[in-house]
Amino acid sequence: MSHPTAKDQEELSEVNVIPLADLSLVLLIILMVLSPMVTQALIQIQAGKAAAAQTQEEITQPETPVIVSFAPGVLKLNGIAMGSDLEFVKRLDAVMANRKDRSVILTASPLLTHGKVVHLMDVVKRHGAESLVMLKWDGGASANGGTGS
Repeated sequence: MSHPTAKDQEELSEVNVIPLADLSLVLLIILMVLSPMVTQALIQIQAGKAAAAQTQEEITQPETPVIVSFAPGVLKLNGIAMGSDLEFVKRLDAVMANRKDRSVILTASPLLTHGKVVHLMDVVKRHGAESLVMLKWDGGASANGGTGS
């Protein structure tokens, strides 16, 4: 058995890029085949959304938002003070019953505890709100009990 000589032990100092090029070409072919299919699917989705569009009157006359204002001792629904939590829930159910837009805007006083605000958010969600938007408290706003401007 002979020992390998220096000529047999040549070191490869080059990186073999042929597998990388092959992989790149395969991926390019796959993308070229799939891109028309994706655009056709998007066109069908857009057409379906356009067919389900509302009438012009519904688009130009949006529903007024449901606004809940919560301060210590005062709970308001659309600017009307509620006498009790039960009255608030009944009126919220009545307002949410015939709405298409089920989003509610909530503003809470910074004087309230975190738990009370979270409880109110839970009550609003359980009684028909699909989305809940929190706004910063503005003490001067007429809906929050201030004089407004």
